[in-house]
Amino acid sequence: MEIRQIRYFLAVVDSGSVSRAAGRLFVAQSALSKQISDLEADLDVQLLHRSRSGVFPTESGKVFYEYGKAILKQMGDAREAVHFSTDAIFGNVVVGVPQSASVALALPLINAVQAQLPNISLHINEELTGNLLEQLWQGRVDLAVFTSNVRLQGFSFSPIAEEDFYLVKPAHVPQANSSDQADISLQEALAGPLMLSGLQHSHCIRTIIEETVVRQGMRMPSLFAEINSVHILKSAVEAGKGNTIMPLALVEQEVLQGRLTARRIDPAQISRTLGICMSNNIPATNAKRAVAELIMRLVDELCDSGRWPSLRRTV
Repeated sequence: MEIRQIRYFLAVVDSGSVSRAAGRLFVAQSALSKQISDLEADLDVQLLHRSRSGVFPTESGKVFYEYGKAILKQMGDAREAVHFSTDAIFGNVVVGVPQSASVALALPLINAVQAQLPNISLHINEELTGNLLEQLWQGRVDLAVFTSNVRLQGFSFSPIAEEDFYLVKPAHVPQANSSDQADISLQEALAGPLMLSGLQHSHCIRTIIEETVVRQGMRMPSLFAEINSVHILKSAVEAGKGNTIMPLALVEQEVLQGRLTARRIDPAQISRTLGICMSNNIPATNAKRAVAELIMRLVDELCDSGRWPSLRRTV
């Protein structure tokens, strides 16, 4: 297997056509086809379906495509690492952020990197946690913000903050921010029609809720609906279809506008620990370390300023 074969394969998949990929790569179409055939022979699998309308990856091709992107990314990281001084902070960094944290973290992180790390090209992947886990395993994401219940063999987890959960309900009449009201119990939060994200994609919220319910000897109620979209979930609550449980940062604006209400659930019963997850096997470049340290400082600032509501510094 050669690096150029991987690069050629990715170009064909992205183009959806061997001829278009050949034009992009400035190579003869026959030469490109031969390299792809040699790659398939080396792997002993068919990577592409070929038809008159174009080409598209087989199931094996889809898997290899993701690994191919990770391989080329790590090759790029290696080139940057050897071409700059040992203390240079330069290069591309891909940060994975789950939907439940992106609202509060993404824009401040972009601004902070632009101001403090101008030689770093930042890429942010907002994904469902299950998808981010796969990308982190494959090396397509350099570091990710996860919760402490997401444990990966071969990866380190550095806690950065604690975050509380809130019961979010529809607001039928305008009212003040209800986060100042007394906390409610987890039992109260589970009462009534409840909508959450799907279990297979929501390690950061759904899994924590279910694990906490079991640990405290309670019973998880039947869900009215499972919705793997923060936007749709909030819209469904606002429409009166049911309640949900999530961090306050995700609904802060809707609460301030009187469209939703939010009551904090007793943090002694349930909360989550956010942290930075990085691979122990892939070398951490200066750029990756710099971004990880910046995230830690930034989260402290967001906690202290109240710009990330419901977040508390780790003890």
